[in-house]
Amino acid sequence: MRILKDYGTGTGALLAVLGLILSTVVPERRTYCLSIGGFGLVLLAAGLVLIHDRLLALLRGKRGRAAGASAGYALSVMAVVILVNFLAARHNIRFDLTENKAFSLSEQTIKILESLPREVTVTAFYREMEPTRQKLEDLLEEYKYHSKKLSVKYIDPDKSPGEVKRYGITEYGTIIVESGKQESRVSTPDEESITNALIKVTKDHERVVYVVAGHGERSLSDNDRNGLTLLKAALEKQHYAVKPLAFNQGVPADASVVLLAGPQKPLLDAEKTILSDYLNRGGRVFVMQDPGSDPGLGEILARYGAAVRKDVVIDKVSQLFGQDARIPMVPPDGYDEFHPITKSFHYQTFFPLASSIDVKDVLPEGVTAAKLAKTSDYSWGETSEEELKSGHIRLDEGADVRGPLTIGAALVKKSAAVKPAGDKPSEDKPSEDKTAESRLLLFGDSDFLSNAYFNASGNGDLALSGIAWLSEQEDLISIRPKTSTPRVVILTPQQVFYYFWTIVALAPVAITVVGVGIWWRRKKL
Repeated sequence: MRILKDYGTGTGALLAVLGLILSTVVPERRTYCLSIGGFGLVLLAAGLVLIHDRLLALLRGKRGRAAGASAGYALSVMAVVILVNFLAARHNIRFDLTENKAFSLSEQTIKILESLPREVTVTAFYREMEPTRQKLEDLLEEYKYHSKKLSVKYIDPDKSPGEVKRYGITEYGTIIVESGKQESRVSTPDEESITNALIKVTKDHERVVYVVAGHGERSLSDNDRNGLTLLKAALEKQHYAVKPLAFNQGVPADASVVLLAGPQKPLLDAEKTILSDYLNRGGRVFVMQDPGSDPGLGEILARYGAAVRKDVVIDKVSQLFGQDARIPMVPPDGYDEFHPITKSFHYQTFFPLASSIDVKDVLPEGVTAAKLAKTSDYSWGETSEEELKSGHIRLDEGADVRGPLTIGAALVKKSAAVKPAGDKPSEDKPSEDKTAESRLLLFGDSDFLSNAYFNASGNGDLALSGIAWLSEQEDLISIRPKTSTPRVVILTPQQVFYYFWTIVALAPVAITVVGVGIWWRRKKL
């Protein structure tokens, strides 16, 4: 009994804690661990009963009251911490203090998540010890934070062969995004791939971009520097269908955008009529006209209050960066900050051999225009072919147009919709006055989206954003991958010596000495 009275309390508490720890470390032996913990609790209770006289005397003494006050302070602090954590779990605010917002989603992705039309399920087939799984989990947590319509589940292929067979999984790291009957599979666990998969499964119809051919335009199948294979790949990655178009059969009914990339020969009258009718029905056209070429679209552009000047833009700012002055550069502040295409656009773009766009001050009825991209104040539109050929280029007052110059413009026209032939009102189908909104994106250059320049600075992003606006998919506007800037600190030998002795050597010693001094002083009190 004396042994139990002297050692029962301490031994019981030790065994109870040991049993609790072992139950978490070796859960398969939980029964034995609970037995040890239960035995410890019995010893603890018996020991407390045997020494209750000493406990009462201790609690009534000076030290007991001091210990009670300390315990009260500790419980108060613990209660505050628990309350703060409880509130933070339900009303959390996140801050990303990295320079390039490496741990935050892009504005585009957030907009898509906040406007999801229906429930979306993301299923990731990753092994538990997969090296990239934690990165994916962190990314998808950000997705779930911005939308309650998104649910995520992880399946270990080695432990769930039934699910592997059901989904037809053939490799580790497959991510399946599902919504309704739509499904998209992703093998790259990054924001761009997952966001585009979200867009695909929540869109109910396919967007088709038709690229006009037959007039010397840039080719979709040309892998050389003048081709459009990079543009086609980028569009298909965002779940567009990209097809060539010949005007002999008109513009297909499923066309979302018609793209004319630098035609070198004039369109036939019949082709211009087809294009004009398509616009009148609310069509969406992306025209890029290079200097020295005339596709014969002047009359169509005039209806939108715009024209392509017969000049070549010269920009002296480009020479400061070691480039040809005939490759004008549009700085980040040269974009229309209010238009959907460029309001979140913060990159420079380059336009090799470009013509300027003339947007009239007085626009035709129903037309609105936005000057998307403007060159610097040190640019002008050179009209002299002799100066361009000789290389001795100068600004000629009265003949050349001073900058800043517009290189790209977005034009919108609202007009009465053109009804197909034979579409007459009836009792079942009364006549209605409807309006059609046509969109025209006009650039004085097509080189900027060619293979040679597509990945130069923000060129590709600008082209994709323009096509997204034309097809009314503003949520597809440019997801640019984040890049991290390496931070390297180079120290001199003197700095290494100083930081070693102050941080590595002296600081720990000073903290230890202060701590021992405080302990010694409290002991003497």
